[in-house]
Amino acid sequence: MGYAGQPMKVVKANRALLKKKRSFKEMRTSYIGYVNDANLKFKELTPFEQQKIRDKIIARAKQERFHDMKMSLVAFLILVLLIFGAYLLLF
Repeated sequence: MGYAGQPMKVVKANRALLKKKRSFKEMRTSYIGYVNDANLKFKELTPFEQQKIRDKIIARAKQERFHDMKMSLVAFLILVLLIFGAYLLLF
């Protein structure tokens, strides 16, 4: 059997944890200055480098689109085969 005073210790510990919570308003005031002070620095690219990156992105998108079409076709063929197999089994 457990000790009878154990549940009261748990309740007291939970209350102590609840008192440590900070409100949303307190947390927001601590972050207001932090967000505004962040300075972002971007690398300057020449137009040629920009075009090269753009071409890579377009080529990658074309490859992904082709891959998606192939996977859709394979899934459609599997679905058709399953339906045809079920039709053959039933009739």
